[in-house]
Amino acid sequence: MAQTSGPGWPALGPGESGSWRGPEEPPPEPGPWHERRTLWLVVAVITAVGYLAVGILATGRVYWEFHRKPTKWELYRAATEEVGDRWRTWPADRIFPNAVPYTAEQGGVEHAQRVGVAPEKGCTTGIDPAPAAVLMRYGCRALLRATYVDQLQGIVLTVGVAVLTDERAASAAREALVPPDPTTAGASLHALAFPQTVTSRFDDAARQYVSAGQSGPYVVLTVAGQTDGRPAAAVLEKHTGAFLLAPEVGGNIVEALALPVQPDCSQKREWTC
Repeated sequence: MAQTSGPGWPALGPGESGSWRGPEEPPPEPGPWHERRTLWLVVAVITAVGYLAVGILATGRVYWEFHRKPTKWELYRAATEEVGDRWRTWPADRIFPNAVPYTAEQGGVEHAQRVGVAPEKGCTTGIDPAPAAVLMRYGCRALLRATYVDQLQGIVLTVGVAVLTDERAASAAREALVPPDPTTAGASLHALAFPQTVTSRFDDAARQYVSAGQSGPYVVLTVAGQTDGRPAAAVLEKHTGAFLLAPEVGGNIVEALALPVQPDCSQKREWTC
């Protein structure tokens, strides 16, 4: 005989359809309230300990940063930045000393005397348009000028210090500004004369010698002539040796300005370590 139903499979009652499901199990009863409170307390303690550890590590890191010695790279960067800011932080009489040594034409050391310093600092002020455009192209930040006379007061020279963004820019600007012939006064720094002084006759027409140099982020330009104001066009025989003091004086000024100094953390007024 054939079986009407398999063993273990209950027959559906009238009106019932779908698959068969076994008896539902009741949901688990929640644990006692004190167990739940203990769990949350453990979580809170672990979180607090984590925050405390992070705070201690951060505080230790800050303390170490403020009390450790600077690295060699940090010292180099600080010295470089200090040199680049000297045109703003140094007083005018430190940038342009009252007396600057140079080698006399006959030998020996003499000193050029400062007559005055220009108040303006614009990169396009006190210079012809062509060299001004060169300075601007390489990121000029300022142009400082001062006028000196030689020890015998027969030669007058104007020194211009252009502040560039960095040493590489200054080197490129200098290469573009070096005159092919220093005794042929073309577009260059303007002569800076001071009324009622021995330099009062020195104007652009009297420029007989021009030069360009560089040290660090600074380009130094010089123009020189004679204190009697004679025009360069009227000079038939050029006497180059008499004007060689101009690039030397300018070089001494800019080299002192760009001389790196190792940071000294004990000097609180000058350095912040």
